[in-house]
Amino acid sequence: VCQGEGSLTEFVCPYHGWTYRLDGGLTRAPRLGKNELFDRARFSLKPIAVAVFGPLVFIHLGENPPPLAAQFTELLPRLQASSTADLKFVARRSYDMRCNWKVYVDNYLDGGYHVSVLHKALAGQLDLDTYVTELFERVSIQSCRSPEEAPPAASGDFAERIGAEALYAFVYPNFMVNRYGPILDTNWVVPLGHDKTRVIFDFYFRDTEGPQAAEFIERSIAASHRVQEEDVAICESVQKGLGSPAYDRGIYAPGVEMAAYHFHRLLAFDLKGGVPA
Repeated sequence: VCQGEGSLTEFVCPYHGWTYRLDGGLTRAPRLGKNELFDRARFSLKPIAVAVFGPLVFIHLGENPPPLAAQFTELLPRLQASSTADLKFVARRSYDMRCNWKVYVDNYLDGGYHVSVLHKALAGQLDLDTYVTELFERVSIQSCRSPEEAPPAASGDFAERIGAEALYAFVYPNFMVNRYGPILDTNWVVPLGHDKTRVIFDFYFRDTEGPQAAEFIERSIAASHRVQEEDVAICESVQKGLGSPAYDRGIYAPGVEMAAYHFHRLLAFDLKGGVPA
């Protein structure tokens, strides 16, 4: 009943002109007002559960949504300790890729397994020996400290962007929160088809005013963009491999891919729950 951005006093369907209040109640339905079989309440807009977490708005399209606060119980104190309240939204970037959405999530959750091979510039800013993965009910948190002596900028990445520690949090099934240096970015993984995915990045920075802040923001997003290009290329390559007749299945790397295994167990539980008896 609406598209784009902005504010409205009511919703008007562009097809037949049915009009709804902002709470979804149907107020006008041309040519149906005196129909005895027409139940106005039945044809109001469907309610959707909504919850707010900081600057983020979550929706749940099904019935009996799980409490959102419970999913953030372990993550919220970690974010509060890093002064996320001081951050301001700066930019959005979207990446479309030819792979299943779970391929991208797997890439995110491999415990840094691929970082030293695929992301050499980023790997230079992280002490991968300090990589830690923590598992909770529907959340996993990966964290890694930076080297004691910051290396020089390598291929566009630099120590000021990462800071002392990077934290990568995954909220099942398709949302990530990344906190590092003076930056926070969120990743929303949106399935577009069985082999197409869009990942939407929202960037938040502490300092946003003045030429020095603008230059830092530009360099930081450019460095992040390079990492995402590498991830897009490898995820599309993995998707091709999954379609090969030679493909069977892989195994989990012990002590590394715990978060990926955690994701797969949650996913398997939900998929089995949706199968008729």
